[in-house]
Amino acid sequence: MSCDPERVTGYVDGALDEAQRAEVLAHLAACPACREQEASERSLRSRLQALPALEPRPGFEERLRRRLYRKAPWRLLVPVAAVVLLAVWVRGSPSFVAWELARDHRHCFSRETLPAEVWSGDPEVVARWFQGHGTELPAIPAAAAGLDLVGARFCGLPDASRVAHVYYSGEARHVSLYVVPRKVRGEAWWGAADGRVVRMLRTGGAQVGLVGDTRDDVSAFERALSTRVASGPAAGK
Repeated sequence: MSCDPERVTGYVDGALDEAQRAEVLAHLAACPACREQEASERSLRSRLQALPALEPRPGFEERLRRRLYRKAPWRLLVPVAAVVLLAVWVRGSPSFVAWELARDHRHCFSRETLPAEVWSGDPEVVARWFQGHGTELPAIPAAAAGLDLVGARFCGLPDASRVAHVYYSGEARHVSLYVVPRKVRGEAWWGAADGRVVRMLRTGGAQVGLVGDTRDDVSAFERALSTRVASGPAAGK
């Protein structure tokens, strides 16, 4: 392939299929300019993910509302549209979603007691609980890699969305299974975020995120999840 900045960006985002990734990798090996683009984009994403959450000063929202009200709407149209498009692009980035999930995984498992809303090691019980709250799970396993299902809940993410979060725990090891209710660019993505291994995949009609301490644990759960989905419909249906 020749230089293609958009495909390099897709490679960094994990949005390419296996054949496309192989082509980009071969091109990067021979193209210093594209390697520089790849390094720059990875560095930018790392810096963005490391930014702390900022809280506006008291009264900021009200002052902003008054200032916007005084401006003519046509002056705001272009910047507002740009902000909306940027927000949509960021929310669909697998690396951004991975950071959100890894951050939530750490937050939940760092507590003395898991903040589960349903406690059970039975996949059907957990699936029915989510069904009762309007969310369908793929057919989840009861255990994998020596880690057992212990419970689940809904968790809020930094972008204000809400995801189904299923907890698996063992000997000082943990894996989280998330069902993400939004479109993520690229249906299969491996990466690291917030010191955890993250796998994004689409299975059983759902966008799923797996977060764990090691790639082996996450891979074991992917295999168990694929086996459960292939063997029949989601638990509880």
